[in-house]
Amino acid sequence: MVIGKIIGKTSTLDFKFKVEENAKKFQYLKIPFRNGNVLAQIIEMEKNIDEMVASCIILGFNKEGEGLEPLLVPLEPGNEVLDADDEFVKNSLGLERGEGAFIGNLDGRKNLKVSLDLNKVLTKHVCILAKSGSGKSYSAGVLLEEIIEEKIPLLILDPHGEYSSMKKPNNEEKEKLEGIGLLPKGYENNLQEYSPDTVVNSECMPIKLSAKSLTPNMLIHLLPAKLSNAQLGLLYAALQNKSNVDFDEIMSSLDAEESNLKYTVLNIIEYLKKLEIFSDNPTSLQELVQPGKASIINLKGIQPEVSEIVVFKLLKDLFEGRKKGNIPPFFLVIEEAHNFCPERGFGEVKSSSVIRQIAAEGRKFGLGLCIISQRPARVDKNVLSQITTQMILKVTNPNDLKAISASVEGITAETEKEIRNIPIGTTMLVGVVNQPLLVNVRSRRSKHGGDAIDVLGSVKDKKEDFMDEMKKCDEGMLLTIRQKNTSDDIKLMSQRKIKEIKTNLVPCLFTRLKKDNTEFNILVNLNNEQVIINSETLRGVTLPKLSGLSPSQLKILKVAVDIEKFSPAELFDKSKVQFSEVYDVIKALTERGYFVKNDNYGLSDDVKIFSKLEEVQCYEKPDFVRINFDNKIVKKFEGEEIVKLLSNFFEVKESKECWLEVFEVVYEREEEVKV
Repeated sequence: MVIGKIIGKTSTLDFKFKVEENAKKFQYLKIPFRNGNVLAQIIEMEKNIDEMVASCIILGFNKEGEGLEPLLVPLEPGNEVLDADDEFVKNSLGLERGEGAFIGNLDGRKNLKVSLDLNKVLTKHVCILAKSGSGKSYSAGVLLEEIIEEKIPLLILDPHGEYSSMKKPNNEEKEKLEGIGLLPKGYENNLQEYSPDTVVNSECMPIKLSAKSLTPNMLIHLLPAKLSNAQLGLLYAALQNKSNVDFDEIMSSLDAEESNLKYTVLNIIEYLKKLEIFSDNPTSLQELVQPGKASIINLKGIQPEVSEIVVFKLLKDLFEGRKKGNIPPFFLVIEEAHNFCPERGFGEVKSSSVIRQIAAEGRKFGLGLCIISQRPARVDKNVLSQITTQMILKVTNPNDLKAISASVEGITAETEKEIRNIPIGTTMLVGVVNQPLLVNVRSRRSKHGGDAIDVLGSVKDKKEDFMDEMKKCDEGMLLTIRQKNTSDDIKLMSQRKIKEIKTNLVPCLFTRLKKDNTEFNILVNLNNEQVIINSETLRGVTLPKLSGLSPSQLKILKVAVDIEKFSPAELFDKSKVQFSEVYDVIKALTERGYFVKNDNYGLSDDVKIFSKLEEVQCYEKPDFVRINFDNKIVKKFEGEEIVKLLSNFFEVKESKECWLEVFEVVYEREEEVKV
């Protein structure tokens, strides 16, 4: 359809035309010219009393469907300007292939899908830049879904714990997804979370870094505080002739020094040791990088100086592993990248150097990089300059806009203006074709976890008193462990006719224990003092009472729990209780039913639970939820007493009282079964 005619002065780069039919900004145009057609785009529109004039840029000349090439001759004034049809746009921009990562649809063209070439992304890097709240994490989730679908290994540095939500399907946008031929999907089977602190992030597996590959130079680089030259001299002396680092040996060497300067250095080394992130049995790189798996390094709640240490050492090991071919090619995603590789004027962090190295050299070894940031001006310009594909969402800060213009090819002054006005849900895609494309990002298949928490919104909307709202939350929100199967699931699975399903809440103590280097959770029923083995049936093992034991008896019992079968001599050797007391203690503990004697001594069945607790650990985690229930079971035991009992044998890292949801099923024949 003809929408106007070219007027005024023209060039090989731009032109203007008088609008005669409906036209809008960013519309694609087709201008028949010589033996082909020119593809152009409206970048601005001006209107006066008599007419409307559109300013356009020329994207290229398409000769006989062979793709775009530069226009060498200016268009003629008076040439007709047509609305470009989808087929012409698709062919000209090279969108007809359709393979790769489906990101969304070309703005204003619902039928034109835009995909990223994953081979290019993996080898030439990508960045997602936007101001806070403009959808950068949502867009990143779309890209990551496509990468997971292609079974490309992923490793995500997640400072805020946003990406764990990808385990759940996005059922809220089911209709939108069906409209583009997709369905909601959770990636629980593909995602595994790790964290350096599993107390803060208890749903994660612990990440341990290799102590064996920690060189003296690395250790000095990782020190969380600056040392004077004299203090560095002491540390270098302690590290002399050592190929790798042993914290105990270093502390022993420092302790032997006579200088008072050693105490600061000792404190720093002890601090690194107590972080417990370095291990002789580190998390395997092959475990972290697997086809079809996304490993999330959850740094939520971790101190910045600890995050820097983890990121530096982990990326250093992964990069070396990739260079040696020990792990497959993979894609590295760094969220809030300005915190891990800041521009030099904003400070130097420990992870900057390795990220710069990966940005510059990673493509040679099949290590793709995705940089995500809400402050482009604060990201190392050397890292940004290595990126060839950019997803730019709304940015308004002048310094950030300058940083984008300086690092991204093809960004003109006009384009810079448009970045300020990009609507939420739309991204400017640069690097896929010669000209930036505006793309409406598709709906995510998995749940988005990057929304800001709305504290006051619901109160303002309803014009209710904030304290009244909080009281309602107190009444309705309970710290609860939910069942994996809902009552509706039970009805669907049951082969018998169900009359009624009641929801009971059982009072429990959720506690995290540590023994040696192992941490695990257990759940104790506060109605009967049993460690719950099966949360559906409430089957459990009763904790024995240890009241009235002397310190020596407790010490002997703790040693016995660790070794299970023992002789008096072994108990004496390990407990350091006076030999004259050992036999009396063993006799007393045997009479109380804690020990049994056969050929040797051993633990009674009642006490064996303390040595088996790790085998009955609880993998579910309590959370505050609004829940409807029929009955609350009476609490008969205090959580503090349970913690006191457990602390005799374990380090109690965390404990909190909560509720366990349990379903009571009543069948038609009045037969009750707990599920």
